[in-house]
Amino acid sequence: MRRIKHFIFAMMALATAAFTLQSCLDDDDDNYISIDPATSVGVVTLKPDTGDGFGWYIQLSDSDIVTCSNIKDFPYDNKKEYRAYIYFKFDSEPSMTADVKTITIARIDTILTKQLVPDLADQEANDKAYGNDPVEIVKSQLETTAEDGYMTLRFRTNWLPGSTHRVNLMRVDDEDGMATFEFRHDAGGHTAGNTADGIVAFYLDLEKDIDRTPRTIKIKWKSFTGAKSQTFKYIPRND
Repeated sequence: MRRIKHFIFAMMALATAAFTLQSCLDDDDDNYISIDPATSVGVVTLKPDTGDGFGWYIQLSDSDIVTCSNIKDFPYDNKKEYRAYIYFKFDSEPSMTADVKTITIARIDTILTKQLVPDLADQEANDKAYGNDPVEIVKSQLETTAEDGYMTLRFRTNWLPGSTHRVNLMRVDDEDGMATFEFRHDAGGHTAGNTADGIVAFYLDLEKDIDRTPRTIKIKWKSFTGAKSQTFKYIPRND
């Protein structure tokens, strides 16, 4: 029996020490990994049926789309895009000549998927609206990626049981010719606790490009050791 779990906010307590981004990420297009010879896990975009007869589909990477053979209808009623983990297997050996590959999905865990928030153009106003608490962005080939118009982030901070944390991303002034964004964390006054992780995805709302010319974007954030930034390869959407 297939399982679909609505996974709004992943928090995974870790026994190992925290680590943060210090170098460029792997540029591999494939954001899925095999967990056994028959099954893979990937961070993908679930896209609802647009009425063109194609049905709903999965953006598996910047360059690959697949359809699901065992889930006929889009799994969520609101018909919006979601970033999600999927646990799946290809229905046959992937072929470079196939028009669209098909997969069988064993499980879907959706990721909190958000829009950008506006830059209020005032530091104090932004701090009040979005918080200014420290957070780390975790280097992860699977999860911390700019792909399919989204910036997906695995982040790490301190959590108290029952506490509520808010995270947001806002577009700020471009730096070094790159679209630049600031990741904001509001701990709601709860900055102590155990170290644990969360996952969130933001739709970047950048200009479409029919040629899909690769670009570079920058993410800035306040870490536990001061201001940090990281660049990411980004391929614009063309839809």
